[in-house]
Amino acid sequence: MSDADTTTTWTLTALVEAATAQIAALPPIGDGRVSDGLDARSVRYYQTIGLLDRPLRYDGRTAIYGVRHLHQLICVRALQAQGLSLSQVQRALSGATDAQLAAAVADALGQAAPAPAPRPEPRALRAVALAPGVIVTIDPSQCADPDAVITALYRTLHPQESTP
Repeated sequence: MSDADTTTTWTLTALVEAATAQIAALPPIGDGRVSDGLDARSVRYYQTIGLLDRPLRYDGRTAIYGVRHLHQLICVRALQAQGLSLSQVQRALSGATDAQLAAAVADALGQAAPAPAPRPEPRALRAVALAPGVIVTIDPSQCADPDAVITALYRTLHPQESTP
């Protein structure tokens, strides 16, 4: 599965199979508190206690899960293998972004971390104060003639004055 493939979805059964295949590469939990296997009941429980997000959607009565869910399951099991309790796992994963989960999965499975998404180029915006408390910001890349827009707005607000 490619990390860039965010459109892959699974039913609960297929998600369990996909997660089990990847979890097999993790060290066994082995402390007797948690079984090494993963089943649908565990997934539902993880969802109930907030370790796993709600399904993406439902097709009728069938829950549909995505890549984030798979990453969450692998992270839960990887952290349990390190000896963390479920409450500690909850705190560790709370607020994790998709990129953080993907990096944690790659680390747990001994894979290269996915490359971060490129940042968009910063845009030069024009901000002009037209009146007290009225500031207009224009993106020149989205406006053919920003000066004409500013002039028209200024004249609308100040009909007796000259342009800014």
